[in-house]
Amino acid sequence: MLPGMPEEQIGRPPLIRAHLALEGKRTWGLSAHLHAWSVNPIWPIVAEDIRCDEPVIARVGSPSNPEIPFEILQSTGARLIAIIPDDSEDSLISAASAGAWATVTETDAHVALASAVREVYEGRCPLLDVAGKRTGVAFAILTMLREALSKNSASSPPSPLSEREVRMLKMVYEGMTNKVIAQRLTLTEQTVKNYLSVVFEKMATRRRAQAAIKAFEYGWLQEDETPPDS
Repeated sequence: MLPGMPEEQIGRPPLIRAHLALEGKRTWGLSAHLHAWSVNPIWPIVAEDIRCDEPVIARVGSPSNPEIPFEILQSTGARLIAIIPDDSEDSLISAASAGAWATVTETDAHVALASAVREVYEGRCPLLDVAGKRTGVAFAILTMLREALSKNSASSPPSPLSEREVRMLKMVYEGMTNKVIAQRLTLTEQTVKNYLSVVFEKMATRRRAQAAIKAFEYGWLQEDETPPDS
């Protein structure tokens, strides 16, 4: 039995899918750990098989990296979990630059990866929690966000979204479910679905994560850019 494998969970059916963009030896080694914690590791990476918001695991900041499927992450709305060489600020900033939601170090991956998968799958972003305690990392992330907003807002098309649609899409971008959005806005879950259906139609996409990322890149989610409701 590998370290980090809970005996009482062995044999239970996988509950969470996670896609591995790693070399074969590392994939096999981590798969046992993931299976033990009710995570179904899937490889090789196939874009058509990745569902919106599912975790994708890849190395970041290591000379031995296989190519990270950035286009797949963007087109599917997948959530990157980065395996990094160590927990130095340089490694964490590299992971943030790659768009990671969470990180685990190489030495801790065999015991910590499944927990990171579950947190990311449930909509949490552990990397931001780490950044909150590491000033250098937080500053680097804020700088990257400012640069991205400045670059994309200057050339972006005008927003077709109403104030309420922007507010909902912000919540989608933050990883909230329709149920949570409905509770926050004192609406029914069906009303939220109806609003988001209109948003997706305006943005020519059926994927919620893709719509949120696109709106963020265009600068439509900035409060001072919000148009009034008609």
